[in-house]
Amino acid sequence: MKRLFQILTIALLFVTTSCCDILCERQEYAELIIEKVEKFKQENGRLPKNVTEIGLDDTQMHLSFYQLTSDTTYMVWYGLGVGESKIYRSETKKWTEEG
Repeated sequence: MKRLFQILTIALLFVTTSCCDILCERQEYAELIIEKVEKFKQENGRLPKNVTEIGLDDTQMHLSFYQLTSDTTYMVWYGLGVGESKIYRSETKKWTEEG
């Protein structure tokens, strides 16, 4: 019985810490956008107009979104659920949940 409890505990930890659902996929894609935008900015001295300028396929936009908010700032966000979003703002370099 103790062995079964240990196996179930390990399985539960794996399921709760693994990144296998759509929210994890959205978060990973959002972080990829941020990484590529920052690299583009360093190399070109400006922000990209859209994700295709940083070599990403715009058909993946259902995962996460990129938007210029000014000449020097941008947002990346993705949906968490109905009316809820997780938003990264370049001026603060922080994520917030809004909705």
